[in-house]
Formats: sequence, structure tokens, C-alpha cells
Amino acid sequence: MKNKFLSLILCCCVFLAEAQQNNKVLLDLINVENDQISVRFTPGAIEQDEVEFQIPKIVPGTYSISDFGRFVNELQAFDQNDSLLTVEKLSVNRWSIKNARTLKYITYKVDDTFDSDLDNTVFEPGGTNIEAENDLFMLNTFGFIGYIKGYDKVPFEVTVKHPEKLYGATSMIGNKIDAQTDVYVVSNYFDLADAPIMYSVPDTTFTKVGGAEILVSVYSPNNQLTSTEVMNNVAAILEGQKNYLGGKLPIKKYAFLIYLFTGGTKSGAYGALEHSYSSLYVLPEGGIDRIGQTVNDVAAHEFFHIVTPLNIHAEQIGDFDFIDPEMSEHLWLYEGVTEYSSHHMQVKYDFYNSTEFLDVIRRKIFSAARYNRDLSFTEMSANVLKPEYESEYGNVYEKGALIGMCLDLILINESQGKYNLQQLMQDLSKEFGKDQSFKDSELFSKIESLTYPAARAFLDQYVRGNDRLPLKEVLKYAGIDFDEEKVVKTASIGGISLGLNKDRELTVTSADNLNEFGTDMGYQQGDVLVSLNGQELTLATVQDIFNDYANNTKEGDKVTMVVKREMKGKVKTKKLKGKAVLQESTQRNVISINESPTETQKVVRRAWLRP
Repeated sequence: MKNKFLSLILCCCVFLAEAQQNNKVLLDLINVENDQISVRFTPGAIEQDEVEFQIPKIVPGTYSISDFGRFVNELQAFDQNDSLLTVEKLSVNRWSIKNARTLKYITYKVDDTFDSDLDNTVFEPGGTNIEAENDLFMLNTFGFIGYIKGYDKVPFEVTVKHPEKLYGATSMIGNKIDAQTDVYVVSNYFDLADAPIMYSVPDTTFTKVGGAEILVSVYSPNNQLTSTEVMNNVAAILEGQKNYLGGKLPIKKYAFLIYLFTGGTKSGAYGALEHSYSSLYVLPEGGIDRIGQTVNDVAAHEFFHIVTPLNIHAEQIGDFDFIDPEMSEHLWLYEGVTEYSSHHMQVKYDFYNSTEFLDVIRRKIFSAARYNRDLSFTEMSANVLKPEYESEYGNVYEKGALIGMCLDLILINESQGKYNLQQLMQDLSKEFGKDQSFKDSELFSKIESLTYPAARAFLDQYVRGNDRLPLKEVLKYAGIDFDEEKVVKTASIGGISLGLNKDRELTVTSADNLNEFGTDMGYQQGDVLVSLNGQELTLATVQDIFNDYANNTKEGDKVTMVVKREMKGKVKTKKLKGKAVLQESTQRNVISINESPTETQKVVRRAWLRP
């Protein structure tokens, strides 16, 4: 009994000691003044006379400096008697606090980044937004909550006081204390920074996929989009991704947080920022018919980040330095393979047909050519924060995806269809996982040990080296022909120039250069294109429909273009009819499916493009 009692006392002491080490944070979303949120930070026991409080300079998933300390005002530190301690601002993101052993708490106020007048605009999905009058708080936690240097790896307990009618959508598991109080507990600052929260009047939908709970939360100021519509739209994509990843997802909960805006953004851009268990979207407001495909494509990419860097990452990510970070040299893996997988999954599970998928690959070949083609990809990745490399970052979604495709085809070819890139990703996840990082310099050797010498040779020559990707060679493995230049015959649309009218409809802006086919069709300036051969033309569909028409229409085929035309002061629908005319032209980066593949090519093609 005595021993049991002593053990109980020791357990309680250990528990109390751990509890005293917790960092506690209070965010007040109720008493918002001057578009600022008040923050109270209470650290655990401090063992130094002087400490440094830090707000991130840069955060994972972004590859530019944000300097969130710019948005912090009136930072003060107090001792156990609520008296002010001496605070010295060391730099934009760092504050020194004297007599820190007596530190009780720190208070400060935070502006949001969305409407800031400061230079160096923060890309909105990686920023913060306070719209108290609209009942909206977009909390990228790293933009509001800092940490004491050396104490970032202990647990954080975050209490959010919020208006009663608001709901906090997040991947974190929260405890609702009362109608206005939520509490979130995470293991360390990295996990906290990895989990955004969106507080708004709730429009949320939940479902289960592959053993994981999936949450969609939407803020649409004019109610043009609902969470139910988004969930219905992405549900099939998520099922496809589950199957692509082996039938089960390596997470328990995932959150899609979608903020829609009217007008424009300060950065002039929109998109999403990935996190391990969630993704935060900032997109122009529109109905599911207008932005549904955009949501699908972006969601497909961001969701795949549950594989990397969540379960496969270098030391630079696993032990991320929010003030003075080092970049990993493997952006081809984190972003490139993720981008490739988001499209490849869609052809494997019939969201694309083979022609549409190859059109995506072709567009990426064109886009990659706009970047420095003689630059080593690992060199660019490791130095991406330096000004001379910053403009090359976008190539991770272009050449990075093509690197993923090449590696996939090499693995399929070497294994005669029995092994592929996704199986390699699963093997790397088992080898490392969430809590174990790899060394940058050792990744290629690890991939070689798990796969084939050909994979290592490719990575050395084309990723660490700067040789041009062997697209013709690797596509040939699957019986796909690639020509940098080729004379082809394609069906003409008619020589019309297209643009958007005030209603963002596809409109003939000029009919001055019509060819013979265009003249026979009878296009006129101002015609609004409605459909081509029965297929509705929208911003989301026009590229694919025109590509299919150009490449698969035969000479003399009947063509019907439905247009809206103003006639005698009224807008009427009119059918324009003609017979297709093929034109000969020299095209670049032509990808075509060989109709007479070898038996070996059939095996590779089947393994690559179909389950």
C-alpha cells in the first residue's frame, strides 16, 4: 500500500511538472478593437534570466519571407506581481525579455495581413483575416501565436473566446468549454502552426473516407457556394485518392477550410496552402458551376500532402526553424510528386481520359520551358529563399510534376508493371513516417535501395544534375510518342479571336481574320459561344473541348456551334453550322498515343494509366 501511495504521489508530481511546462494562449475574438485581436501568452516555468519571444519569419509550405512580427503591436511582458518586465525588440520577429525567471505572461495585439498597408504582401492562404463585422476570423495560428525560443517543443494549450454564433472549423480536436469558449491542445509549436482555424457562422459538412473524418467548411459572403456542394463535388476525388493511396488514409481527420472573396486580393492571386491535416483555400466567390473544377484540382493537390511532407520529409522540415530556416533540396518530392499525383490519380480513376491527362502533361512541358532549363532542381530547391532563385519556385509545379511522371514510368518499366511511384511513396512512409526525418544527402541512396539503379541514375542526372528530362525515352516505355516539333493536321475553329465579356462569357472579340471555315460558319464579333457539337463551353471546359475538337475531328465532319447573338435589340440563340476543315501546322511538344504498342509497352501503359 505504501509503495502504491508513493507511486501515486510521484505520478501526480510528474503530471504537475508537465502541466507547468505547458504554454497557454488566450485569443479574444469577442473584444476586437481597431481590427486587432488581443493575445495573452502564458509560458510554463522559465529557467533562464533572459529569453527570446519569437513570431515566425517564414512557415512550412511557403517559400517566401512573411515576417509576421510586422503585424504585432504593443507587446508587453509581466512578472508574478503583474509588473512590467523589460522588453527589447531585437528584430522584426524577435523580442528579448529580461528577468525571465519571474515571467508570468506576455500580451500583445495582432493586425491581420489581408488589408494591411505594409509592403511585402503575404499570400492570402498563408495570411490572416479579421472581419469581426462579418463574423469571420481566418486564423493561420502562426500569424497570431508566437513562442519562447527553446520552449517550442512543449505542449500548447490554446483557448479561443468567440462570439456564440461562430464555429471554429479546424483539423484539431477541440474541447468546447461553453458556448463562447473552445480549447485546443497540441504537442508542440510546429503542430500548432500546422493547424489553421476558420471561425464563421457555420456552414460545415462531414463525411468518412478511408477511415478518416473529412470536414468541409465554407465562408461564402453572398452564399453562392455551400459546404454540401463542395463535399458532393470532391467526394469522388477523395475516394479516388483513397484508392490511389492503397485503400486507407494515413490520418484520422482532415479539414478543407474554404474562404471565398469578392473583388480582388491584395496579392492579386488566389489558391491554397497545404498543412498536414488540412488545407486553407482563398478563392474568388462563385457557384459550384464556376469554381467546382478549380476546387477539385486544388483540393486534389493539397490533399496529397498527407503523404509528403507529413510522412516523408527532410530534417529541415521535421525540425523547422521559423526564424532562420534552411530549405530542403527536395521540392521535386514535396510539391512536384504531389502535383503529378493529383492529376495521375484522376486518369487512373476515370476523372480524366488518357487524352485529357496527356494534355495536362503537355501544358506542363510548355510551362516548364519558361524557367531556367539549365538549373539543377536540387540547387534551386535548397536556395529558393535567395532572390536569384525565388523566381524559379513556380517550376516545382511544372518540371517538378514531370520529374514525378518520369520516375513513375521508370519504376513501372523496370518492374514490368509490378511497382510504381505510389508504392515507393508508401515504402518511404514506412521507412520514415511523421516523426522521423531523412537527411537530404541520403534520399537518393534510400530510393535506390528500395527500387532500382535506374531510378538513382535518373535522379542524379536529371534532378541533381541539369540535363533536360528524357521525356521521349520515358514516354516511349508506355507506347506514347513525344516530338518536340511535328507537322500535324488539326481541325480549325475558324480564325476567331476570343475574350470575356462583362459577364465573363466566352465572346468573339474579333472576326477580322476568319479563314474559309470561319466564313462558312458565319461568326460575328460579339457572338457569345454557348456550345460546340453539343458540349457546353465554360471557362472550366473550353480548353478540353477545343483540344478534343482540334485533335479528334476528321475532315468534313459536321460542326455545330451554338452562339448567343444580339439581333434587332434582342439576344437570341443561333446555331452556326459547317463542315470541318483540317489545317496543317508545325506544333511543339506533341504527345500522341501509339495505336500499335509492343506487348511490353502495353504492360507499362496499362499499369500507368489504369488500375
